[in-house]
Amino acid sequence: MKNHCLIYREFGLPQEVVQLEEQPLTLRQGEVLVKMLMAPINPSDLIPIHGAYAHRISLPQIAGYEGVGEVIQVTDPQDEQMIGQYVLPLRVAGTWQTYHIVSKKDLIIVPSSIDRLTAAQMYINPVTAWLICTKELDLNKGDHVLLNAGNSSISRIFIQLSKILSFKVIVIVRHEKYKEELTELGADLVVVWDEETTLTQILAHTNAKGVRAAVDQVGGESGEILARAVQPYGKFIAIGLLSGQQVDWSFLHTLPIQAKVYHLRHWADSVSNEEWQKVFQQLFRLVEEGQLNLLTTAPVYPISDYRQALEEAEKKKKKIFLNFDSVSDR
Repeated sequence: MKNHCLIYREFGLPQEVVQLEEQPLTLRQGEVLVKMLMAPINPSDLIPIHGAYAHRISLPQIAGYEGVGEVIQVTDPQDEQMIGQYVLPLRVAGTWQTYHIVSKKDLIIVPSSIDRLTAAQMYINPVTAWLICTKELDLNKGDHVLLNAGNSSISRIFIQLSKILSFKVIVIVRHEKYKEELTELGADLVVVWDEETTLTQILAHTNAKGVRAAVDQVGGESGEILARAVQPYGKFIAIGLLSGQQVDWSFLHTLPIQAKVYHLRHWADSVSNEEWQKVFQQLFRLVEEGQLNLLTTAPVYPISDYRQALEEAEKKKKKIFLNFDSVSDR
């Protein structure tokens, strides 16, 4: 059985430094062998490859942090009922490979009602948005949450959660064409980015009070505008860096707000197994009830075309999926 991995041995442009290689498989007691089916390419997958976290990443490294697969082998006889089940093999980096070895306690079993494309993207964006809304932000009914990159996958999740959890969302977008669609989805206000007027529009909409919280995916000047719109004692949470530029943290710390960077891995590393499972069950239920809808169409590339997939993900900053069914394991 051959395991094909997308691995990087140096930091740089993903389409240049990621290589398709064969790696051996060694299954130890308590572990499960998962045949990967599909995995998304997220910004959070690409940022480490660029070297942003070089201080804590040991090379070589298999890329990818989420995806869906099928259990094909177990080490404990009592786990044989898991064979054939679709699962999310998480908490261990390296989902961009044809086979993934994971501890059975970290597996999330996917309900049969959840399709493969949806399952592949159930971790990073939904869990991040859910935890920020329910654990990080002290939101009251009607509070406003402000987001930039308003057309991103996670912004769309925040908008849907606003209806479930009874808060309001203001999103900033770069193009007028997104206004109608995001308003229909449930955004309270959609602002087309303008360096001179964006902040004024947000303050006018909130009767000069500002927003209860802001979630920054962009960094740089866009993030600083978000921070200036946060009311005193409100919260600013950075979850992305699409611009490639940090916000001016020294400026943010002069504001009467709480500002921090949110890392999903900190939660994943410390949470109890009971809570780990509970969060996914809550999100699965929202999907099954039709209250939460994730991306349903997106470009899908076979793993053999990974360079083209990575180049498109880099250039267009949109979600791309890798399909692992196309690689022979013999």
